[in-house]
Amino acid sequence: MSNRPPGHVVHIRPAVPSDAEQLLRLRRTLFAETSLLLWEPGEFVSTVEQEVQFIGRIADRANSLLLMAFASGKAVGFLAAIGGERNRLKHSALLALGVLREQWSQGIASGMLGEVLAWAPTAGVTRLELTVHTSNERALSLYRKFGFEVEGTRRHSLLVDGEFKDEYLMSHIAGI
Repeated sequence: MSNRPPGHVVHIRPAVPSDAEQLLRLRRTLFAETSLLLWEPGEFVSTVEQEVQFIGRIADRANSLLLMAFASGKAVGFLAAIGGERNRLKHSALLALGVLREQWSQGIASGMLGEVLAWAPTAGVTRLELTVHTSNERALSLYRKFGFEVEGTRRHSLLVDGEFKDEYLMSHIAGI
């Protein structure tokens, strides 16, 4: 259930090259406001040109998708589904998802996950996978709601603020 304020309209669509500046700004903000994502703020040094290339690479691959969520014209979330490049992995896509903290609990991540689950079969993607901090109960609940299951624990997977963190490897298999 969404806690979206009245009149709060979120639009979700595939990213296009003209979104590069907003995507860059969004990702920089996300990496600065949470330690639950892969990048540390200081190491994410992408440029607008590199973001244009990133958007283009994903758009050129049938088994990949980059969604962006907008509220009042401002980018507030993204979900990247990066499909495997090798023949034996083309049926699989790795997910990366981020939503601005101020937009949490408003159905944005759910909306993007629903879009990816609807897109996957049309792209020949039967396996979606992701990693998530074992302590991130909010994300775990969301992924389970959409049918993702824990496949295993990646122990000491990340070093965050001087402490080792475990991650779960989760997957969603079409038809299961």
